Amino acid sequence: MRTSRLPAHEYGVGARDDAQVERAVAWDAPETRRSHAAYRLGGLRWFAGGLVGAAVAIGLSAYAVVVLKRPGLGPFIVVAVILGLIGLGTGAGALLRAQRFRTALQRAPWCRAELRVAGAHLRLVFATDGAVYNAADDTDAAEGGGQRWVDVRLMTTSRWRVREVVGFRDGQVNLCPISYGSFVLSADGLDNLYGLGPLARGRAR
Repeated sequence: MRTSRLPAHEYGVGARDDAQVERAVAWDAPETRRSHAAYRLGGLRWFAGGLVGAAVAIGLSAYAVVVLKRPGLGPFIVVAVILGLIGLGTGAGALLRAQRFRTALQRAPWCRAELRVAGAHLRLVFATDGAVYNAADDTDAAEGGGQRWVDVRLMTTSRWRVREVVGFRDGQVNLCPISYGSFVLSADGLDNLYGLGPLARGRAR
């Protein structure tokens, strides 16, 4: 089992400030590994689809030039090449994010927060009673009323993925910090992972 060694006061544990506690990291949960596999599989599908599209376009272009004796870059082939490149780029980006997510999940545990929709962005609300690890400690978080929150943006433009996350509004989600202001998000029954990035300072409210 991998463990995360963090200061005890971040977990609200009654121990000396210099004490260290061991806690299972997010990657230890079977649900986490299944969600990561689903996210990575989506990236592989995009990459494979783009590769096939580009290969078909190149093949058709060669056939048109060699067999039909016609210029190979017709409108259809140009569109196929463009779509193939988009698929390759999207898939490669997803695979890189999957590796980044895995590194974060193997380094830190999940923490719980309430997900709220604040206009065009998301708001993560953490308890400040010290009972849970506050993943907002390293971000520009606001505080008040016994709560602490941080505004983030969802790092996807896919409508169905946005709808899935927004469907958990006012509910509890699982978060794992990646870096300053960035998180991996999942939730019970979601079976997938989502990236959250820091909101531009000028857009936060």
